[in-house]
Formats: sequence, structure tokens, C-alpha cells
Amino acid sequence: MHTNELTGEPALWASLISSGLQLLAAFWLPLTEAQVAVINAAVLAGAGVYVALATRSTDNGGSIKGAILGLTQAAISLAVTFGWQVDPTQTAALMAFVGLAVAVLIRQTSVPKSAAAATYSAPTSALPEPTPPGG
Repeated sequence: MHTNELTGEPALWASLISSGLQLLAAFWLPLTEAQVAVINAAVLAGAGVYVALATRSTDNGGSIKGAILGLTQAAISLAVTFGWQVDPTQTAALMAFVGLAVAVLIRQTSVPKSAAAATYSAPTSALPEPTPPGG
């Protein structure tokens, strides 16, 4: 069965990208080992976000927040490795903002089991017909 989607094995795709980057760096790209490592970390963090989004129905979106925060940290590390000048205070402020934004924009909507059962009402066709009083 042929599919055009990048589905199924995100770890294999991330490994393929990682090994391709290492191949390019070994022969053609002037990248240091540290640069290759942070690029690989960003690729893996991106794959983590993909997996979290793809599986959000099974965990009610709980893993998306952590995956986005991980991707943000990997992106900051990537930027710093390639020359972005940022101090720890700025990094902490950026991570705090992203964490709060993710918490506000991606909310888990879980309902306790007892509350879900209490709000359930049977379809009207399943209810018995009322009998008139005295009848």
C-alpha cells in the first residue's frame, strides 16, 4: 500500500534526516560536531511535536505542551550554537513566555468519568412511554 504522507515511523524519518545531515557535514558542509548535534536535536524535537500532535486523541493533548517546550529549547540551543547572543535571563524569559502561551492556547479538556456519566441522557426513543395515572 503506497501513501504520500509522512506517517508511521517518525523515528525512522528523524534518523534518516540525521544521518543525511551527518553525511552532508562529513563531505560537503562546513559544520562542526556541535552544530550537527544541535541540528539533530532540533530535528528530533520536531519529530516529538509531530508524534504528540498525531497521538493527541489518545492522551487528550497532554504531551503536546512538553513537546513544544522541548522544541523551543532545542531551537534556542540551535540559535545560540549558530551565533545568537542571548544571556540566561533572556532565555528564561523566552521559555517562561512560551510555556505560558502553550498553557493558554493548548488546554486539556478532560472530564472526570463521574461527571461525564451524570451529564449523559438517554435518547428519547429508549425511554418507556409514560402510563397515565390510574391506568
